[in-house]
Amino acid sequence: MSALSDRRSELVERILSLQDEDGCWNQLSPGDRYYPELKHYAPNYKSTLWTLILLADIECDPALPELRRPLQAITDHFFDRESGVYSIGKSHFPIPCLNGNMLYLHGYFGLESDYDDRVIAFFAQYQRFDDGDFKTPSAFPYFRNKSCYGAHTCYWGVTKLLKGLSFLAERRRKKNVKQLIQRCIDFILLHEVCYSSSDPARLLAGGADQLTFPNMYHSDFLEILWLLRREGRSDSSMNRALDLLKSKRQSDGTWRIERRIPDLITTVRSDFLSACITKRAEEVLHDA
Repeated sequence: MSALSDRRSELVERILSLQDEDGCWNQLSPGDRYYPELKHYAPNYKSTLWTLILLADIECDPALPELRRPLQAITDHFFDRESGVYSIGKSHFPIPCLNGNMLYLHGYFGLESDYDDRVIAFFAQYQRFDDGDFKTPSAFPYFRNKSCYGAHTCYWGVTKLLKGLSFLAERRRKKNVKQLIQRCIDFILLHEVCYSSSDPARLLAGGADQLTFPNMYHSDFLEILWLLRREGRSDSSMNRALDLLKSKRQSDGTWRIERRIPDLITTVRSDFLSACITKRAEEVLHDA
């Protein structure tokens, strides 16, 4: 096996050794201020949701039987049967990043949930792509949620939604799915991957230009490029971000992690994270 595979196997084994009796990680208990809504969501980034994202991002074996129970647990916990989406309560309803991450986990680990068709239909109908001119209503479905649907739609919600949709099997990509994917991509290209649409000389958000792994709430510019490549997209609006990626290549042909995610379920070596970044960068630039 390669050095990357060896290090991945050791990390996965260590993470699995930390599972509780339910197969989860750091579950909140009754009496905690965030229980029950954020059970499996808090604490960042060492609860069950984030740990499964870490495992998927490092490309663990998706068929590991130890991961079925925790994935089913968060699916059942977060799904709001009344609204038909994954939810952590009305304060961030409807939260596209959580729903995108859940679609991603289901796609990566091969769990086809009946819930996902409702999620996709909801966001195909209601997801917004505003660029600074939206007034958030108090009624369904946004309920004054300015975090995700303020004057400018939360960019990270769009990128995470695209990530989830990108892992849908082709046979599940009906017309509304393809249209939603295209709207996500159009919004990203409007921002040249990681730049402000109103001031192209400025980054869209602090840290968007820093190589980060794994990608939790926020995407870095590399993850966005990687998703666009997964969807077979090549556009001149990607060129600045591609040039930025090339500029960060080290003399030995690799890339280095620039911003670490704190408080993961276990310590992850920087050289392993850099190797994961390098793999993604090589995939992005393969046909560039």
